[in-house]
Amino acid sequence: MHKRSSFFRSLFSLKHIAVFLSLLIMICVAILIGYFIGFDQAQEEIDKEREQTQVLMGKIEEIAKVDTQSSLKSLAANKREPKELLVHEAISANHEYAPKDKKAIPPEAEPRIPNPSTKGNAKLVIIMDDVSYAHDVRAIHSIGLPLVMSFLPPSPRHNESAMLAQDISGYMVHLPLEAVDFNDEEQVTLRITDSKETIETQIQKIKKLYPAVHYINNHTGSKFTADNDAMDRLILVMKENGLVFVDSRTTAQTKAKAIESKYGLRYIARDVFLDHHDGVENIKKQIREAVEIAKRNGTAIAIGHPRPDTIQALKESKAILSEVKLVGIDQI
Repeated sequence: MHKRSSFFRSLFSLKHIAVFLSLLIMICVAILIGYFIGFDQAQEEIDKEREQTQVLMGKIEEIAKVDTQSSLKSLAANKREPKELLVHEAISANHEYAPKDKKAIPPEAEPRIPNPSTKGNAKLVIIMDDVSYAHDVRAIHSIGLPLVMSFLPPSPRHNESAMLAQDISGYMVHLPLEAVDFNDEEQVTLRITDSKETIETQIQKIKKLYPAVHYINNHTGSKFTADNDAMDRLILVMKENGLVFVDSRTTAQTKAKAIESKYGLRYIARDVFLDHHDGVENIKKQIREAVEIAKRNGTAIAIGHPRPDTIQALKESKAILSEVKLVGIDQI
């Protein structure tokens, strides 16, 4: 009996062990199956991520290539010759009085009384406005004539304009004033609503930046110079600071003459815009007109800009310009 019991206990133990081992094997197999299934899924995810990463890197390389090309183009642009830069940056005189109408006629000059006694001794001032960059100065010097450079006050677009003026004799400042219609005005532009204190602050800044300045002409200003009160404040501040206003005459409604008369000042104004129309021949025609006005009245003031056509026309007009004496604004 005892032997039979022992036998059954042994059999029972072996049976349990077999079951246990079977279960263990099944669990291991299940784990292995799950592992490989999971691995395959993970591998699929990794492959997808790798594909997405490759696509993204491709896009980044394309963007980098475009940026590099843009940078190279920018560097190449900065290395262009002065004449080439002038072609892209210069603007004609009509921006002063009619920026949206290239065919607009400049406002008429102030009528003058002819002075025959000055025959043979006529004087002409040629002011080159909007001087802002080193290539402007080089272009004007290349003409080989005594011209007057009028510098725009420094701004982020041309922050070296005051420094450039240090080596120039007889320079002027081209003061930005509010226009009736102009969508590219200078960062600091005096407006008709500006107080005397605001105007004084700007004039004082200009005197510090341009210590040798004595004459100032207006940049744009068709709205400002036509406003009696605004011009009264400006002319008074300039007089108090020992400065003289030269009217570019960007509007026929300018109040400059009346205000200067009020303060006992002589009115000085532009007679001719040289380059309100493009083309070397058109500008040469205007140069001849300026010379005739100077010969007829004794003096004249012409305004041009450092544009390629203007530079070329002046170079080709030395013969006609020899009929008058080119002088600074302080000599008329």
